[in-house]
Order: sequence, then structure tokens, then C-alpha cells
Amino acid sequence: MDPLLKISHRPATCVPPEETICGAVKAMVRDRTGAAAVMNADGSLAGIFTERDLMTRVVAMHRDPETTLVGDAMTTEPVTITPDTSLEQALEIMVTNHFRHLPIVDGDEVVGIATVRRVLKHKLDEEKEALESVVSFFTADGIGG
Repeated sequence: MDPLLKISHRPATCVPPEETICGAVKAMVRDRTGAAAVMNADGSLAGIFTERDLMTRVVAMHRDPETTLVGDAMTTEPVTITPDTSLEQALEIMVTNHFRHLPIVDGDEVVGIATVRRVLKHKLDEEKEALESVVSFFTADGIGG
């Protein structure tokens, strides 16, 4: 399995554009994620709805989450990545564009959502392992040590 998919939120939380904001937020809370892929009836990606969209396009605008539709508050034409995108490439896209979530698309299917938190944690864990290996090497008592 691709490293990006191993650490990403899978399966992606998906909602239709006709879903209310309350319905989308309930799905996100249920799945413990900060974003949902917004899917058209034909299965194509219509957009992404994130915590930031909730704050800036619903709460800050005093819109009613019970009646406002996801399609009216989502980010349209989101940047997407593929499962073979490297962790470094995904992180670069997220940092450069100030994104916290990126849909991972395989063909026409949304297979997951990459998060900056999970990518950074994975990279930190890798660096920690490498550092521990170097420390072990230099602190080992062996011949010639």
C-alpha cells in the first residue's frame, strides 16, 4: 500500500452537495475528521467541506447550519493528489497553499483524505527513528569504541 494511503483518513468521509451543514458536521464528527469530500450523484468530486469552510462561510456569515447546504459553503475545485504522491510532495502542497486537508483521488474515486497533521507526525516519527539509530551507534560500547 502507498505510504500516503497508510497514514491518511480512509475511507474518506463523503457527503452530497445537497446535505445540510449540520448533516455534514455530524458525519465529520462521527468519523473524527476535519473534512468531508463532497460528491456529486454521479460519483465525481464536487468539492471539499472543511472546518475552515464551516468557520468562514457559515459561522462568520451568520448562516443557519440547519438550512445551509454543503454545496453553498464548500470549497469548489479542490486541489487533489493521487495515492502515489510522495509524503514530501503532499506536505509541500499543503504548506504552500495553507491547506490542512487534501483529497486523494485514484481515477475518479476519492480513496482518502490526507491531513497535514498525519503527514507531519509520520515525518517526525521517521526523523526520531533515524536520530535514535545514530545515537545508538555512537553510544554503543563495542570494539574500537
